[in-house]
Amino acid sequence: MSNNNIDYAKITEKDVASIYELALNNGGNKNFTLKNFNHWYLRNPTSSNSMWKASLNGNTEGYATTNNFIYIINGKENLVALPQNVLTSEKIRGKGVFGKLYYLTEEENLNTNGVNLFLTSTGAMSTPIFLNKFEYLRAKCPDILAILLNPFNLLAAKRFKIIEDINDIQLENVYCLDNSRKKTIDYYKWRYSNCDNKILKILEVNDNGKKIGYAFLIIQKKRGIKTLILADMIFSNESDISKIIDACSVYSTKKLFPVLIMFRITLSDKKKRFQLSFKNKFNFLIKGKSENETQLLSEIPLNYYFGDLDYFW
Repeated sequence: MSNNNIDYAKITEKDVASIYELALNNGGNKNFTLKNFNHWYLRNPTSSNSMWKASLNGNTEGYATTNNFIYIINGKENLVALPQNVLTSEKIRGKGVFGKLYYLTEEENLNTNGVNLFLTSTGAMSTPIFLNKFEYLRAKCPDILAILLNPFNLLAAKRFKIIEDINDIQLENVYCLDNSRKKTIDYYKWRYSNCDNKILKILEVNDNGKKIGYAFLIIQKKRGIKTLILADMIFSNESDISKIIDACSVYSTKKLFPVLIMFRITLSDKKKRFQLSFKNKFNFLIKGKSENETQLLSEIPLNYYFGDLDYFW
């Protein structure tokens, strides 16, 4: 497929080295390595994605990808495409390549992959393009909670233990919240098996001696402050969400993290903690198959986790 001497083709493993180089030189995703490519796209439990590149004189100058997951929206399962990496080099900017690459992924997802809708988190530069050109609308972004170090937690009971091997995770039933990504034990093992265990901590949480779920915590530095991020949770009962968050807060304090960051879980955790709340810190954008569907989707409060973003490999 060619247009104005620019060729378009599906991305394969042999393209990853040139895409990685392109990303490094143009402010793209520095994690676009062969290892991460194989893990993130080719071993995705849904086995669904769309990946296209643009080449000029045989050199890769742009790419666009989506990774596709099952979401439960208003009680129904939907295959959702997540545009995650869209980039063009300075050589071909202003030639419509960015849009062409995006629409190639959208067309493949709708006509071949059976995608029902699109959901993405965009940066400052691409947000206007997705809103004005690609006809997305802003989705309801959940609040970010910053749960602060609480000295009383130093004396709190330790109702958790650290899991060293992700394959040791076991829970008979996994509860999926409405308006969120559908996840299984196999999903969690895939999602976090490629994560550096120096920054990933997995808590197994119990209540009165009974295992009630797990929490996936990521250690990062935010503005020079050592921070703990709640990336994901597994639970069998919605009523256990607050208990798992409390366990994370206790762990965070006992390890002297100044703050634990998470997305607010819609309607499921109303407990007041020693925390701050921040609104609309991410550009979550959504698109359905029609203008009316897009409008309806944009009004649905989403349940999101930091692990649903592609920032953590």
